Amino acid sequence: MSVFPSHPGAPQPPQENPDISLGKLVSAMLDHKWMILLTALIFLLGGYFYASSQPRIYQADALIQIENRGAGLGVLDSLAVGNQMGNPTSAEMEILQSRLVMGNTVDRLDLAIEVEPRRLPWVGDFLVNHGMSHEWIARLTPGALLEWLPGIDARLADQYVWDGETLEVSRFEVPPGMVGREHLLRVTGPRSVELWQGGRRILAGDIGDTLQDDSGYRMFIGRLEAHPGAEFGVQRVSRLNAIGKLQQRFTIVPRGNASGVFQLTLNGPDHERIDLILETITGVFLTQNVQRQSEEAEKQLAFLDAQIPQVNQQLTAAENRLNTYRAERDSVDLNFETRNLLNSLVAVENQLTELALAESDLAERFRPTHPNYQALLRQRAQLMQEKERHEAQVSLLPETQQEVLRMTRDTEVNQQIYVQLLNQRQEMRLLKAGTVGNVRILDEAVLLRGTIAPRVPLVSVASALFGALLAMVVVVLKLVLSRAVESPDQLEELGLPVYAVVPASDEQTRLARRIRSRHAKQGQNIFRGLLADRDPNEVAVESLRALRTSLYFAMLESGNNRLMIAGASPEVGKSFVAANLAAVCAQAGQRVLLVDADMRRGHLHHAFHDRGDNGLSDLLAQRIEIDEAIRPTSIEGLDYIARGSVPPNPSELLMQQGFHDFLDEMSRRYELVVLDTPPVLAVTDAAIAGKLAGTSLLVVRYGRNTLKEVRAAKRRLEHGGVSLKGTILNGIEKTATGRYGYGDSYLYAYR
Repeated sequence: MSVFPSHPGAPQPPQENPDISLGKLVSAMLDHKWMILLTALIFLLGGYFYASSQPRIYQADALIQIENRGAGLGVLDSLAVGNQMGNPTSAEMEILQSRLVMGNTVDRLDLAIEVEPRRLPWVGDFLVNHGMSHEWIARLTPGALLEWLPGIDARLADQYVWDGETLEVSRFEVPPGMVGREHLLRVTGPRSVELWQGGRRILAGDIGDTLQDDSGYRMFIGRLEAHPGAEFGVQRVSRLNAIGKLQQRFTIVPRGNASGVFQLTLNGPDHERIDLILETITGVFLTQNVQRQSEEAEKQLAFLDAQIPQVNQQLTAAENRLNTYRAERDSVDLNFETRNLLNSLVAVENQLTELALAESDLAERFRPTHPNYQALLRQRAQLMQEKERHEAQVSLLPETQQEVLRMTRDTEVNQQIYVQLLNQRQEMRLLKAGTVGNVRILDEAVLLRGTIAPRVPLVSVASALFGALLAMVVVVLKLVLSRAVESPDQLEELGLPVYAVVPASDEQTRLARRIRSRHAKQGQNIFRGLLADRDPNEVAVESLRALRTSLYFAMLESGNNRLMIAGASPEVGKSFVAANLAAVCAQAGQRVLLVDADMRRGHLHHAFHDRGDNGLSDLLAQRIEIDEAIRPTSIEGLDYIARGSVPPNPSELLMQQGFHDFLDEMSRRYELVVLDTPPVLAVTDAAIAGKLAGTSLLVVRYGRNTLKEVRAAKRRLEHGGVSLKGTILNGIEKTATGRYGYGDSYLYAYR
């Protein structure tokens, strides 16, 4: 073990925080691995309890197909330009989630009725989810119940609903002012119940009967499986509220790219009705879709019924004119070329007539500036140009041929239009009678196996990881924000040589005890037995032997053989260093006296399994003689003086001439006098005793004392005329890497 000398040259400002490297972080994590694992375990159990206490959520799904087409009921389909008519699939999706469909579902199943079982506070849901039934609770004796559920007796447990108990309310009507307010339903017998609201009993009766009163309450319970005394919360929410909750639980997921197939899912805690609710949603959606298609067919049918009589009259008039003309002209026939020209004119006229019918229907839906309306006008203009070209050819024919052609054209055009309208009317009648819409249910609603939430394993593992991460963050913050001394270099930068680095000892920890006297406000750590005597080969003892060697040379320049051991604050291990250093010096053949100069809270007598009275305070108060105060120990060459009775004025006793004379006498009798003094920053005793000691060392606790405390202690001793020789860095902890502390000091156990 080597002494750490001060560095030559200009002093550098001390570092409040040592540099933090990756290796230091890893080492810190390994040092705190048990704390991290314990935190992760606590969060794991907390996450498991939380997840297991949540309601179990089930899911039902169905599969539907929506064909991306319109009604297909007229010539308007051929006039649609681009996507001007809208996307039928998107429209159907919006309809499926609308209040139209959801509201009908709420009305059919009366989903505005909400039933909530009353659970045991805090742990009720957890116990129910793990199969805790009322029969199991009833078998417990009151003593066992108090042991399992503190503060809950058997009668109080009867108020709660346990596993396997359920209530189904088929009908629940309340006055308008009671909508949204919770009611309490209490089971009073095997088939009897009571309904309470605000401490007032509203209804009472048996299961299977309609319960009602004159104020507007009406209830019918379809099924009840619960023990007498069980309580349920029942309320009727507004229709809009019920629709909103249903919409939140309902989702639509497309299957495939532009396939028109969609998966419908519904989540909820009621696994007995969730598939029924989803089936009702799909049924309502399909019904309204068919009804909309049927209404469209009915509108088209009404339009055709209005047009057919007019076309029939025009056809009859055209046929009469043609027959009359032929009779007058003695049956004039058309040649082959004229017949072809006639067919072309008839085709154009038929198309113009179809456009005229479409325009009358289109005018009711769109403005003339609409793209579909403009497409119709462009198509009619093209047909009019073609008609004019054909009529120009007709004008070149003989007059008789022209007249017969015109009359035949009018007859055939009206005849084709009339037949076409009759066919369309028949199609509309068939379509109306067998309308199927553009929606198909591919898979009926079915309840999926298992639950989708809560995911207990996932939540538990995530909680454990979060707990471990939180513990790691705490370790890192503690490491980053720590101002404690963790390296000898930090002390040497203050101009204080480090004479020894003493590692923490597990054996010393086993020797330590926590006590509190009757007059003390807080307890203190004491140790029973000396580590140097109990385990001489301990690494900490080897460090003190190295300190003994260093002090031999350091004290050659001092004025006397007195060594003061002080600490900046309490609980830094100064008494441990003083006692064991005195022991190793005595084991080396020196005659050593250990003096407990901490007359307030000194506890060196515990190390020798002795009492603290008849010590230094009694000697300075002249109640005993020197020889009565000196006590031998089991270690040859080592004597000690206890603190004595706690005086009211310890500092004044140290300032008296008697303390000077006492030290002079002890310096003549012993080769080394070790003084264990109180903390420097707490009282002035250390400064008084240190002025009479030739050598003074300050014990600094690794990871506890800050550089600010060390500077303040040094300044206070210097103001008292004490020249601090150096420091002892005590309590260096062994890291997971096998090294002690984070500094550049290396300690090895060599046996």
